[in-house]
Amino acid sequence: MVRDNCNKVVVQSPKQSHAAEPQSPSEPSEEHREQSPNRVESRELDLLHWVKNNCEEDAELWEVTGADSDGLPTHLRPFTSEAEYKLVKSTYQQLLQSDYYWGSLTMEEAHGKLKNAPAGTFLIRDSGQPDVFFTLSYQSDDGPTSIRIQLNKLHFNLFGSQRTFPSLFALLTYYTSSCCKLTVPFRIHRPEGLKQMCRRAFVGMFGADRISTLPGLNKQVRSYLWAYPHPI
Repeated sequence: MVRDNCNKVVVQSPKQSHAAEPQSPSEPSEEHREQSPNRVESRELDLLHWVKNNCEEDAELWEVTGADSDGLPTHLRPFTSEAEYKLVKSTYQQLLQSDYYWGSLTMEEAHGKLKNAPAGTFLIRDSGQPDVFFTLSYQSDDGPTSIRIQLNKLHFNLFGSQRTFPSLFALLTYYTSSCCKLTVPFRIHRPEGLKQMCRRAFVGMFGADRISTLPGLNKQVRSYLWAYPHPI
């Protein structure tokens, strides 16, 4: 379960199966997502779609498509605004640096990785829902659980919770606080790399708002810190 505060439970999911209902807090079966390198430009914001190229580390490979809804190279819904597009793009770019974002991992694969992890261990992955970008999978008291991370009016929230956050990382910061159930990320690289550990420790000590003002940091170091300015 994930809590909004120390006393109030907002989401409680049982162990999940492949046939979970789409409207429940459980994540339904993941669907295969095709990728396409074709570049099509469009000015109409209601036709903006998120398409990730195979080379995910290059931010410039995000594409804007204006094709008709039939045959789109993504299962995701259109963006509602340019601001939403930019928010999802920046979130994705920072998730790539986080080491706990597993991309197109399916629900079954995510739960398999988490089944022997301590309670509260979590990861972020792509969602198979057509109206959701990301999913939180974590080890609950009842076993591995997945909850959709919804985005509405430029704010993120967990399915079933009314508490909203201006960023996905603010959401994770809250739910990893002492009165909530999430504890540590399930990282792709174990043990965690020294550079990543130092970056998280630096941001945790000085705060992201001081990265640009602290003396003695060259451009390369500042860029590395800004790529993932979070202590999680």
